[in-house]
Order: sequence, then C-alpha cells, then structure tokens
Amino acid sequence: MFDWNEFKILAEKLKNEKDEASQRTATSRLYYAIYWKARLQIISKGYRYVRNQSSHKQIWDEYLRKSGLDNQDIGNKGKELHKNRIKADYFDEIKKLNDLVEDSFLVADEILVILKRV
Repeated sequence: MFDWNEFKILAEKLKNEKDEASQRTATSRLYYAIYWKARLQIISKGYRYVRNQSSHKQIWDEYLRKSGLDNQDIGNKGKELHKNRIKADYFDEIKKLNDLVEDSFLVADEILVILKRV
C-alpha cells in the first residue's frame, strides 16, 4: 500500500525550490497527502463514499456533517486546501504564488494536528 505521506515529504522538498513548477507541484502533492490521510481516517470509521461522484467533495463534506468543531475545521480547511490545489493545477497565472504555497502548508499542518485529535 502506498504511503501517502511520501507526497508530503516530496512537497516539502519542492517547496524550497524557486521555480514556479516546483511551487505548484508542492501545493498539489501536499493537498493529496492530506486528502488521503483524511479520507483513510474517515473510511476507517465506517464512512462510505459514492464512487461515481467527486470523492474530494464528499470527504470534506462528510467532515462538515459530523458533529464537533474539530470535524468542522477539518472539512473547512480541507476545502480551502482543495481550492489552493485547483489554482496550482489549473490556473495559468497565480498572483502571489509564494503566499498560496505558504498558506497551503499552514492549513495542511493544522489539518494534521486536528486529525490526530479526532
């Protein structure tokens, strides 16, 4: 089984590179590392997602549906991180790319801390 944390390790390496491709890829790989950690955790607690719909939306929405501020934070921060990944992967131009990357890493670290609590 693939260790999705390897994407986070790669993202941290790429974050330190100065070229735009590395910065964008760091943001994208970081998102997937966090998404998969959250997804595997919620599935381990019995959640089943619908395979023919966006699993990304379903996973973050499921955290939002669960009670407790921690779950709400995971859902909201997950959606924020997803928006950053979309920008990194699909927008031709990103103003303040460094800010986007920094924000993504802050949000990802916050999600990881919360996931350990729930």
